[in-house]
This record gives sequence, C-alpha cells and structure tokens, in this order.
Amino acid sequence: MKKLLIATTALVGTASVVAADNANINFGGYGRFGILYEEDRANGAEEETRIESRFRLNIDASTETDGGVRFAARVRVEANENADNSANAASFSGPRFQVSSGGLRVRVGNISGVTDAANVVDYFGHEPGLVGQTGQYANSGVSLPAFSSTGAGNNGINVLYEMGDFKVMASYTDDHTDNDGADADTVAFGDSFEIGASYTFSAWTLGAVYGEFEDAGSDVSNDWIVATLSGTIGTADVSFLISDFEGDDDPVFGASASFPVGAATNILASVSDGGEDANDTSYGLGFRHSLGGGVRLDGMVGSNKDGNTIADLGVRFDF
Repeated sequence: MKKLLIATTALVGTASVVAADNANINFGGYGRFGILYEEDRANGAEEETRIESRFRLNIDASTETDGGVRFAARVRVEANENADNSANAASFSGPRFQVSSGGLRVRVGNISGVTDAANVVDYFGHEPGLVGQTGQYANSGVSLPAFSSTGAGNNGINVLYEMGDFKVMASYTDDHTDNDGADADTVAFGDSFEIGASYTFSAWTLGAVYGEFEDAGSDVSNDWIVATLSGTIGTADVSFLISDFEGDDDPVFGASASFPVGAATNILASVSDGGEDANDTSYGLGFRHSLGGGVRLDGMVGSNKDGNTIADLGVRFDF
C-alpha cells in the first residue's frame, strides 16, 4: 500500500507538470518617479508642485490548447502618488480574461473600450513628458471606458479581428463605476458601446471609432466619433486626430509627433484645440532620453486646456 501511495503521488505530480507545459506566467511593468507641476491646480486646493510616482506590475497568465487556441488572463498591481502629495498603497485590479485564435481575439471582464484600447485608432498619439499631462486628445470631453488599474473596473467584452492590414473592433461595457488611479475622479458610466476599424497602407494607418455611453447619473446618452491618421514624415513619427463628442461645443483637432535627435534622444510635441468653448488650446513640448537598460529620462513643459502652465521631469524604468 505504501508503494502504491508513493507511485500515485508521483503520477499526480508528473501530471501537474505535463498540464503546465503549455502554461506561462509572466511579470512585467514599469516604475516612474519625478516632479510634476500644474499652475493653479484645482483652484489652489492642492499643491501646484508635487512628487509624481507610479509602480505598475502586470501579472499575465496564459496557456494554449492542443488545437492552438490561446487562453490568457491579466491582473495588475499599481500604486500612484495622490494628488495632495501623500503616498498611496498599491492595489490589485479586477481581472481581464482573453481567448484568441488566428486573427480573432476576445477579451472579457475588466476591459478597455475600442478608443482607449488603441488597436484601431491612435487616440493618445505621442505624449510628451513623464506623465502625459497633455496630448493630441487633451481637449476632448470624452470619458473613455478603460481598463481599471486599481479597481474592479467595468464588466464588458471587446472583440478584435485582424486580417492583413485591416482591423475591426467592437466593445460593450455594462453599468460600472471607474476609479482608475489614486488621483483620478470617480466616474459613473451607464452602458457603453463602441465600434471601429482601421486600415494600414504605405506605412500610414487610418482609423475611426464610433462610440456612445449613458451618464449613469442622469441616463443621458452621449456619442462620439474619433478618427486618427498616423505614420511617418521623414524621420518623425506623427499622428493626427479629430474627435466630435456630443458634450463638446466644437470638434477637437489634435496632432503630435516624435522627432529623433541623436541615437538616444527624441523630442516630442503635441497640440489639441477645440472642445468646450471655455477651453484654451493645449500644447506640450518635451524630450525622452534613453539611459540604457530600459531606463529613460522624460520631461516636458506646456499649457493645459484651462490655460495653466504645466511641466514635469523624472525617470521611468521598464522591467
């Protein structure tokens, strides 16, 4: 009996190893820290200059069936400095699940909508600085359904299909409250739906998204359209954006670029104009300098949509 138990235990242990042959668990992410400045931040209620920091660790687990269908899941651990310059503990995100095969990928759970996912539109473009205080999208009033890094997030589904240079993507999220980041406002969404597509030709990608969501507080439905064109001009990577959000008075026009100036340094610039009639044109000019080993120095100066001067400087390291 003793020999039988030993043999059975060994067999079970071996089966576990075999079952894990196609499984992977990966850890990766980044850290950043530095100084952030915003003139007249929150009407003086918070410090204009504060320490900025973020720790982000992605925990990705995946396995693949004998037929080549890949299953995966992600949980994120993240900590951000609070807007009042106080420290903050790290929190776990809600999980995101994924199944993919060939050109089809389906994600459920704590997902991003089509616009935020940036698979078919280059919504964020080239953001100067450590934090990305301004960008080509900055004057838009769209509050995007997005993966929540520090909370449960939404409960939704997005589907991406790729066929050569063509991509199409759709997403749906149920009623949820998003509190993504320690210094972010809590935003209540109703149901949201987005659909978009993109096509790449001659090193340029043209993409467009239509989206709509309900304001959970008032049950008012809002919709938006975003279109982007991204590619290269000479040695510069560029991106152009136009968005029309129902809550804005005017369409938003934006552009951003990244210019290499040497082997290790890039200059980044962005501008965004339009949106609500009270918005000023926002813009930023910054640099990104690689120190090697996945470490870089980022900095920028500019003006936000309220006409206030903004700046940041710090280090980011990927791991």
